[in-house]
Amino acid sequence: MSSAAALPEGLFFDLVSTEEVGSVYELEAKGKGFPPEEAATIEKLRFRQANAPELFLGAFVPRTGGGGRDLLGYVDGVLSSEAILTSESMSTHVPGAHTVLIHGVCVSTDVRRRGIATALLAEYQRRLAAGPYERALLIAHEDKVAFYERIGFKSRGLSTISFAGVPWLELEWAVPVDKSTGFQGVPQAISSGSLEALQSQSASARRQGRLLSSFPSGILDVSEKGDPTANRYDLLCVNERCGSIILKRGVAVLQEGEYVQMEPAGASHPDLPGLPTPPEKTHWWLVTPSPLLFENIGFSKPVQSDKPLKLLACAECDLGPVGWCEPSGNEFWVACQRVRYKA
Repeated sequence: MSSAAALPEGLFFDLVSTEEVGSVYELEAKGKGFPPEEAATIEKLRFRQANAPELFLGAFVPRTGGGGRDLLGYVDGVLSSEAILTSESMSTHVPGAHTVLIHGVCVSTDVRRRGIATALLAEYQRRLAAGPYERALLIAHEDKVAFYERIGFKSRGLSTISFAGVPWLELEWAVPVDKSTGFQGVPQAISSGSLEALQSQSASARRQGRLLSSFPSGILDVSEKGDPTANRYDLLCVNERCGSIILKRGVAVLQEGEYVQMEPAGASHPDLPGLPTPPEKTHWWLVTPSPLLFENIGFSKPVQSDKPLKLLACAECDLGPVGWCEPSGNEFWVACQRVRYKA
């Protein structure tokens, strides 16, 4: 099974050097990365790189023929002592502060829609999670809000900033408490008391959803037509007593491939729908390139199956496995039969 996000071969991330600020300007202003009225000047870009070089991250590929690297995209920011975005905070840098103000997220028009922006921001978030930061803020047009929400940002509503004569929305990403990973780690077993409280919630408060087997046309009913084929509905925990949202609609890509042995034969939890045995084929929802795309997911320690795997489970109630990933991989496979669909 191969990734649906066709990331350029050799893509890697590194801090943008002083000498590469000109390439950033070419990408942002002359490369139509932003409309002219929204593009930063070369002076502003130089200021950000000089004062906050650790917040100026680029996506690169090795230059054809050797001898250097080519910039495909970047994200840059400064630090602020304020917890909201203001015109003043966007034009200054406060060393030692804990709020990151993201000024720009830009990918070359030649390589857009290949997952670069998502991968770049996932790496940026990983680096922020390993540092002394509390939050990252940015402003975006309304049509970009859904993209940022898929990678963990939350909308704060209309921004007070007036820029380029159009309204902007402010978004926040709160740096996870677990700074070593940037996302929730191994799911912990839920206590009996917590489970009883969860079960006592009214039915109207739960998102029970429907199993794949309840749809007349099966996988065709829960997938969006298109290339690639995405999930039509939010994916929910298969446990009726939980119903937590695992993944928002439109985030995963449908793939067909051989079933991967996630558990010993006959040893699955009674609440988990059965899966075919290898080498029969089954359908998977592929999430890539970052676990931050999930709304709620937990990971096991590496286990040995046909190959080393980390197993995926609901982080709310610990029910799993619902999918798998390789220990150091960036592809996360969710079994289509082991989630409910918010139809």
